[in-house]
Amino acid sequence: MSAGHRIFRNIRALAAAKAATMASGLVTAAWTARVLGPDSFGVLGFGTSLMAYAALFVNMGLSTYAIREIARDRDQAAELSEHVLTLRTVLALLVGTVYAVFILSLDKPMAVKAVLLVQAVQLLGNALVLDFVYQATEKMGVIATREIGTSIGSMLLVFLLVRGPEDAITAAAITGGSITVNALIMIGRFHRDFGTLRPRIDLKVWREILTAATPMAVGVFAWAIFTHLDVVMLGFLAPHTEVGWYSAAVKIQTLANLVGNIVMNAFLPQLAASYGEIGQMRERMRAYAGVMLAVGGLVIAGGFALAPVILGTLFGDAYAPATLALRLLMLASAVVYANMILGNPLLVWHRQTGYMIAMLSGGALNALLNIWWIPRYGIEGAAMATFTAELAATVAIAWIHRRAVGELYVGIAARAMLCAGAATGAAFALAHVGAPFFAHMPALVHFIAGSVAMVLIYALVAVLTGLVRPNRLRRLTSATA
Repeated sequence: MSAGHRIFRNIRALAAAKAATMASGLVTAAWTARVLGPDSFGVLGFGTSLMAYAALFVNMGLSTYAIREIARDRDQAAELSEHVLTLRTVLALLVGTVYAVFILSLDKPMAVKAVLLVQAVQLLGNALVLDFVYQATEKMGVIATREIGTSIGSMLLVFLLVRGPEDAITAAAITGGSITVNALIMIGRFHRDFGTLRPRIDLKVWREILTAATPMAVGVFAWAIFTHLDVVMLGFLAPHTEVGWYSAAVKIQTLANLVGNIVMNAFLPQLAASYGEIGQMRERMRAYAGVMLAVGGLVIAGGFALAPVILGTLFGDAYAPATLALRLLMLASAVVYANMILGNPLLVWHRQTGYMIAMLSGGALNALLNIWWIPRYGIEGAAMATFTAELAATVAIAWIHRRAVGELYVGIAARAMLCAGAATGAAFALAHVGAPFFAHMPALVHFIAGSVAMVLIYALVAVLTGLVRPNRLRRLTSATA
């Protein structure tokens, strides 16, 4: 099977999982936001962002390192997995202790602290997840099964147990518990595929692994600054209600970025395997950039043009104040896609140091802009800070990427922007012409009509401009049917 066919098979498996995850995640987020209200939902969002930073110190770049090493030599999958899981479990215990001390020291009500402490269960689940093995060996169906199980299980439990603002602790426990249970089930699958997992402690090996993985971890930590710092700083600088509004917008942005992650994770093993062969690196990067920009253009255009009706459909009228912030975050997502295209391949091409410096510099800028703009502009200031800092980091990463492969895929990006612009124009025109009709209908009706119009226009322009080539797509799908 060719590299292209394997990549498409990986995308198909991950897309099935992400479709189920996105659908159940949207339903779960919408239910939770409506039942808890902006204030309690803001507490959950604040805790989720704090947890994201804590989880980074548990992973420490180990997953990216393991993917790179196992993709090149699958015979070391079992031994390396034992080292990674043991090391991450130790880190989870240490980080969890520090996290608990930090939460208890905050000047927050005890009810808020309780929610934040319960969320720490996620650290153990994240430590035990074995996705890196199956991503490196291109068995994406296993990852798909785990993700579907986690998302659907969480959704059902939220429906059954979360009924009002007083159930914020329960909602936090459900998320962490679902991740942990599914990670344990996945360990059982690993036993069948690779053999029994056992604790493996070797300080010399751990030191070598951490030395190689730390630059990746720093880069990922800087990435998390863009993803979560705005919510964390809002949690300290703004009322929880505003944090709730912004958390709703961030949920939608995260789902938009998730589509790009599907493509990225499917391509990474092949991009890693191409290292050292400049011709293969360029060929696979062009394919990667083409797919990323094709899907990203539609997703970002939809999120930008339909922002008010998306918020109304999912979260209700109480979250309407987040409309402008969501549109700014969708512009930031456009830059995120460029960053995923140009930056993430650097991590598997031994250029993680440059990536780390660019992301850390952007992260520092993001922190400064948040401190400056949040008190002045509120949630819109947080969104503007994210966009500006992300753009600065991506410009630096583009320079590093061009030095690596000599290309920046400007032509593909221009076609994607043309398609996105046409689709956005169609959505705005429909909203203007249909305003009298949509004013008396649920937001869902406007969302469906706008989505259909945008998809049709985007697809037409994509084919006309050559952004999407039906013959190429047909060959891939028929080969993997």
